[in-house]
Formats: sequence, C-alpha cells, structure tokens
Amino acid sequence: MSDGNKAQPLKLAYKAQPLKLAYIVDTLVTGGAERLVVTFAKAVKSRQDIHLTVFVLSTGETAFFKELKDAGVEVVCLPGKNLIDAARFLRLVSALRSRSIDYVHAHLITSTVVGGFAAALLGIAFATTIHNVKASTARVSKVRSFLYRRVLRMSRTTPIAVGQAVAEAALADTGQRDCLVVANAVSPEAVAPAGAGAVIRADLGLEGHRVLIAVGAIIGQKAYQDLLVAFSQVAAQTPDVLLLIVGNAPEAGRYAALQTQARDLRIDGQVRFLGLRRDIPDLLAAADLFVSASHWEGAPVSLLEAMANGLACVMTDVGDNRQILSGTGSPIVAASQPEALAEALTDMLNDHPARARARQAARTRALKHYGVEAWVNRLIGIYRDAGVRQQPQSAGGDRVPLQPDPNRKDGVS
Repeated sequence: MSDGNKAQPLKLAYKAQPLKLAYIVDTLVTGGAERLVVTFAKAVKSRQDIHLTVFVLSTGETAFFKELKDAGVEVVCLPGKNLIDAARFLRLVSALRSRSIDYVHAHLITSTVVGGFAAALLGIAFATTIHNVKASTARVSKVRSFLYRRVLRMSRTTPIAVGQAVAEAALADTGQRDCLVVANAVSPEAVAPAGAGAVIRADLGLEGHRVLIAVGAIIGQKAYQDLLVAFSQVAAQTPDVLLLIVGNAPEAGRYAALQTQARDLRIDGQVRFLGLRRDIPDLLAAADLFVSASHWEGAPVSLLEAMANGLACVMTDVGDNRQILSGTGSPIVAASQPEALAEALTDMLNDHPARARARQAARTRALKHYGVEAWVNRLIGIYRDAGVRQQPQSAGGDRVPLQPDPNRKDGVS
C-alpha cells in the first residue's frame, strides 16, 4: 500500500464550551453591588465563552430585574424566610447542579453565606466580592457573622475586594487571608446623553441655581445628618445653591429625622429628597458638584458614575475615595467634620476654573481606569485561574484541562 493510502489517525471532534457562571445577589432593588451585577451581565451577554445565570435571593419586579430580563439574561428568584432557610438552600443547590454551573460568584452577605455553602456542597469553586471598608460582620447578627466568616475562610473561596482599603479591612473577616483587588467599573450606560442635564434642570426647576447632588440610600453610613449641617453653612453664604439627595429610604425613622433636621436648619426649601430614581445619569449631568459625607465606604459606584459624567466631587476620606480621585483636584476631607466639608464645597462652588479642571480630570480618570472591558476580563481571568472554566470537549465528553490564556488583557489600574 502506498503512503498516500495509509490510514490517517482518527481526529477527535472538539467543541469549545462556555464557562457556566452563576452570580448570586441578595436583591436587585438598588445599590452599587446590584448595579455591578447588571453591568457584568450585560457586558458578557454576547460573549461565546461565558454563560451567566443570575440568582436573586428575593423576589420582585425591580428596575434592575427588568434590565436583566430585557437583556435576555436568565434570572432565577429564590426568596427565603431567613438566612438559613433549608428549602431555599436546597432549591439553589438543585438549580446549580441542573445547570452544571462551573463557578459561583456572590455579592453581599446573605448571598455569600447561602452561595458559599451551596458551592462547597457541590465542589464548585466560589468567589465573593467584599464591597465595604467597614467590617460587615460588625453590623449583622452573631449567627450571620459566624457563617459569613466561615465562608470567607474556606479554601475554595476566593475573596475579592473592590479596593485596597477594603482588602485591608477585610483581613479580620477572612482570617488574614489576602483578597484579590478588582476595582469597580462604571458602565457606559451611566453616562447621560448630550442635553439630558438641561432637560432635568428645566423639569425640576433648577435653572438659576447651583446644584449639589448626593446619591445613595438614606442609611447610617452615608451620614446625611453631617451633609445637612455642612450644606446649611454653604447655603448661608450661597443663597442660590440647592441640594438633591437621591436614594431610597429603607428606615422611615431616619428619613423623618433628616426632614426635621432640614426644617430646623431652615434649609428645607433648598434640600430636595428625590427618593429612588432611574434617571441618575441625567441628574448627575444636571448638577455642579457631587458630594458625599459618608462615615465609611468601599469604592462607591456612585462616585465613578459622577466622575464619568464630568462632575467635580467633594468626598470624605474613607474607603478608596482618595485613591479613586487621585490627581483630579477634587477635595477630600475628613469624615465627621461638617465644617471642613462646608469649606471645601464653598471653595469649589466659588472657584469656577478649579471646578472645570476637576470636572475634566474626573471624567478622564473614570473612563481611562475604570472601564468595563478591563474589569470583566480581570474577573474572567480569576475564574479561569481557578481551573474550572469549561474546556474543549472530546467526542467522548471528557474535559481537557487548559492553562489560563497568557495573552489575555485583564489588568485594572
């Protein structure tokens, strides 16, 4: 038989399989963590190497829920009676198993506990993102704290921090295990279209006023009581200034106390509580300064969104605020110092050239260093490095282990 007629070796058929990824989040109501889940889901929707399912440990047709459904993302709601609801836990385990999930990534405490133990039971690699610089377990029940720490200290758990300050603060919860640091990202959808700010100014009657805006739920860490004190001092010197506070109020008593405080300070006519809004980019574009008086933070997504919309910012020196605003010329002041906050706000309002420089620098920094593509690639790189990504499959169905792609671009500044 001639060489040309020799039998050729059998070639196996390979089919590249996507990484089957589960994201678990407590709710889809509001907040930076929830926004990041939506941003990631939309960013990977068209990728062939990722198949994402989002699990929500609550129910309700929220705006974020609708965004995901409209984008064609599978969303599974698993409400429970409490943290250790056995029925919900078993439903989650069954759902992960039936979808052959390769990797589970959780956000926030309940999702970390429920998702972490479910992943451990199934032998699935697991990551959780830590969003806040203050030890989360200091603000929850002893049982929740114990279970959360147990998950963070599991060998299969990869703790991810949204900034260096968050990583350092998390050491107490992780048992001195280092976190991977993955800076948050700002979605292109967070940038208002041209002219949107002018429309909002007209709709809300803001014309002829200089406008400060604060974005975030009305909760203790945001220290809105300090912001109102600072704003009263600004308003005394700058009568044309207004303050917009955008965010839901989960604690009715706290919200009522702030309204009373505004009346007592005689600034209630210049402070507007706008509640939960879905047009935050447009509101940011309508403002002159972004402000936060928070007593503690992580790496606020709201700050990145303000920067992306070209706002100069006045922030307290908590979490990674200083790092995020590095080189922009936006003032950083000590927390719990309303007088210092008022002085910084007044200076920026009255120094138009400095504010213009800070606006441009903030926009440039947000778009250059906190883009979605680099953030997504960094996270996918973490999943791949865990050795669980779905591999090319032979005709017999066996997975073939591959090394992480050395050419991927996953750096985040």
